[in-house]
Amino acid sequence: MFLAGSVSKMKDIEDLYPTNIAKALKINHSRYIEKLRNPGKFTFEHIWQLSKLLEIDMQLIIDIIRKELQSNTTVSKKKSL
Repeated sequence: MFLAGSVSKMKDIEDLYPTNIAKALKINHSRYIEKLRNPGKFTFEHIWQLSKLLEIDMQLIIDIIRKELQSNTTVSKKKSL
């Protein structure tokens, strides 16, 4: 999904074996879902572990999170104007 470009937000992978991924990251299911919806809460270690689990380059995940955080910042700035 990451390689195909079909992931534009971390919550796009929410249906991708969430319980198994949460267990692999050593966090509970609800904490994992919270991180998907608020990707700034992912730790570097969780991003690294997720990349190993999904067998993708960690930079792909970082890029998605960075874009999502930047778009959230832009929206927040527009609302405050």
